[in-house]
Amino acid sequence: MRPLLFGLALLAVGCEEVTTLEPLSPTSFDAVAQATMLDLSASPAFADERGGGVFIDLAGRVVRVRANGERGVLESHPRNDVFPGPAAGVFALGPSNALVATSRGVFVADQGWLIAPSWQGLLPAEGLLATALGGDGVAWLAHTQGLYRLERGGLTEFKLGEDSLAGLTAMAVAPTLDGTPGVWFARDGKLFAASQSSRNEFTVRSSGLGADTLAGGVLGLAGISPSRDSGGELWAITARGLLLYTGTSWREYSLGPSPRKLLASGRFAWMQAGDGLYRYDGDTRTWAQVQGLESAGTLLGVDSAGSAWVRVGTRTLSIAANVAPRVRGLFQGARVFDGQLVVQASLPTAQPVETITWDLDGITVHPLDLTHGVAGSGPTAGQTFHSLGGAEPSGVLKPISFGTLEDGWHTLTVAATTGEATSYRRVHFEFLGAGTAAVSWEQDIKQLGLDRCSKCHAAGTDPELITYEQWRANAAMIASAVRDSRMPADGPLDSAGVAAIIRWVNGGAQP
Repeated sequence: MRPLLFGLALLAVGCEEVTTLEPLSPTSFDAVAQATMLDLSASPAFADERGGGVFIDLAGRVVRVRANGERGVLESHPRNDVFPGPAAGVFALGPSNALVATSRGVFVADQGWLIAPSWQGLLPAEGLLATALGGDGVAWLAHTQGLYRLERGGLTEFKLGEDSLAGLTAMAVAPTLDGTPGVWFARDGKLFAASQSSRNEFTVRSSGLGADTLAGGVLGLAGISPSRDSGGELWAITARGLLLYTGTSWREYSLGPSPRKLLASGRFAWMQAGDGLYRYDGDTRTWAQVQGLESAGTLLGVDSAGSAWVRVGTRTLSIAANVAPRVRGLFQGARVFDGQLVVQASLPTAQPVETITWDLDGITVHPLDLTHGVAGSGPTAGQTFHSLGGAEPSGVLKPISFGTLEDGWHTLTVAATTGEATSYRRVHFEFLGAGTAAVSWEQDIKQLGLDRCSKCHAAGTDPELITYEQWRANAAMIASAVRDSRMPADGPLDSAGVAAIIRWVNGGAQP
């Protein structure tokens, strides 16, 4: 495994030291809590923004929990050379798949399978601390023995010169000291930012925060993803409070109880402090404390729809500020390359839903016809989804059009009303639809398929993806899977790979 090269050595400069300490002063909300009757452990878990997630039960088995509380045990993929052992933790790897640390190695949880990635032998499962999702199909892995980057199905170690970054305590993806994308990591009681200047070149700088501010070390980092109005944020917790970096400056907040855990997904962060549980909304830039729980328990995982999973005593709870709409066909932080998408929304509640509306960037509000719906399946079983574009008389779902959007960040907002209550789901996505170059299977797709798809879609599998004819027959399914980052199972494609496949499909799947 070759180390990733830096553009420059470690620099000691950073932004100015924090000089003020402000009280956090959160608001409060009554928790909407749903308990699952499953015996789940208090191990790290993956929360799916569609609802449910991937957890570990008390026997060490990896289970996918659906939004309605049902579960299914994930099985070892038939092509695995190593059979998974008891699991210790589950970490996000994409919008719907996860990385699982077991006693026999690291596996990818995807579509009911535990799949051994090609790089499994390069990284011990014991010592995996956290994952963070960057742009362009990159996932970062923090391990006790170093920092790693997973890109295009390949794992590389991120080194400082010849030295591994052992001793990490926290890691997150967020805007760095010069405002560019990058990764933050805490080590030896200090905080550093690695800014990306090109695909394989980074500049590592100290945060500039002094020993007093970082007294006791950095206990947790959380990155808030970008939107139309924000380039993203970084939150950090120390023994004495919270730190916020917005891309230009630091702010420090004090909180009565000491923070002890911090997790984020999309535009939301959740924090445990003392015996309290707190939720941050990046769209409103506000913190609120959860009311109505006898204990904060153990924070297991959070999703980008704004929900958290908590283990309280012997119960596992899904916690939210309200019952928010769930969206499928478009996920938080997606890069959208095609001008039309079938997008559906559901409100997972037993109460009668009076209205559901949607808009793009707040321009035109579109009401949905709730007399027709599509039953969810898999993680969304038990829910009824409504197409934002409506449906043909034959039942074929109509897409919504992004044809008028400029390239850049946009927001889809879905609003649902039940009685006097209105809840919202905001999905921020990046539209990149300007490419028009012709794409062929032989020149542009074939090798990509051999590199990334052959393990799970070789001869004898369903579906096989070896020949041009097989790719053409499954073109729509393939485009949907890579666009939603459900495939490849060992990590999302970068934007170039996704664009190539989608434009190949939209261009008629040429040989």
